Amino acid sequence: MSGRFEHFLRDDEISGVVIDGRSRSRIDEQLVGDDRLTFKVQLTGAGEYQFNDAPTSEIAGECLVIAHQPSGVVKRQIILSDTEERSVTLFFPRLGNGRIAGFEDEGQEVRAASEFLSQRLLFRRYQLPRAAALCAADILNARRSPWTQERFKRAKIDELTCLLLDFFIGQFKRSDDHGLTEREVRRVQQVRAIIAEHLDQPFGVAELARAVGTNRTRLNTAFRAYYGETIGQALQKERMESARTWLGEETLSVSEIAERCGYGHLSNFSLAYKAYFGMSPSVARDAATQIVRPA
Repeated sequence: MSGRFEHFLRDDEISGVVIDGRSRSRIDEQLVGDDRLTFKVQLTGAGEYQFNDAPTSEIAGECLVIAHQPSGVVKRQIILSDTEERSVTLFFPRLGNGRIAGFEDEGQEVRAASEFLSQRLLFRRYQLPRAAALCAADILNARRSPWTQERFKRAKIDELTCLLLDFFIGQFKRSDDHGLTEREVRRVQQVRAIIAEHLDQPFGVAELARAVGTNRTRLNTAFRAYYGETIGQALQKERMESARTWLGEETLSVSEIAERCGYGHLSNFSLAYKAYFGMSPSVARDAATQIVRPA
């Protein structure tokens, strides 16, 4: 890979790597698990992953990936040539007492998380929290004077560590912590379905609110509380994920896919797709036929 590939290590054994570069040739490698909890904040990039005999997983575009690879579990990862990646990855190792680095607290959620990770393979893709995305961008774009550069970067890495741990531990809180009523949950779920069904001509927030019997302010607040993202972010995610599926099927032209996703101009669709996934639609279509899946 050409570009920036920078490792770092904190005093508490938490380590990481900053990547800002492009793969010049196809990468196909196998890595043996060492019982680390991994958080990958990806702003752009794409890859395919398989653990032992588990189904293949793919990640692309802006996302947060949380993974735990127990000792001995083999991960195969494939990165296609000419893939651009901008990411910050943090590794939380298993300590001598069996605990994961960073889990100092003994709260209920921490205990639940520790029990969940015990000898369990984990690989999940999440919508990237905005605060984590901004923090990672600061680390990637840091341009400070020589006497403040390293201190600034360490501070931002500490901030990102806290944000990601809070996000992960938050997964083990009660599912009703969003504070919404059953009626509000039904409304936001209905809105999500409407978004998915009208990618070519999406409704405005005011129209969506009227469709489910509320106002735009309440809808925006409830939608974000339940899904952890704005309605605009959900629309973009639905468009891009649908576009990726259609590109893989090869039954529609790129222009037809752009139209189905609500883009009047192919160039706008191409720019949006590349910004989200780190590669153009044409490269993504070629990639679908290039990747040889494990037997």
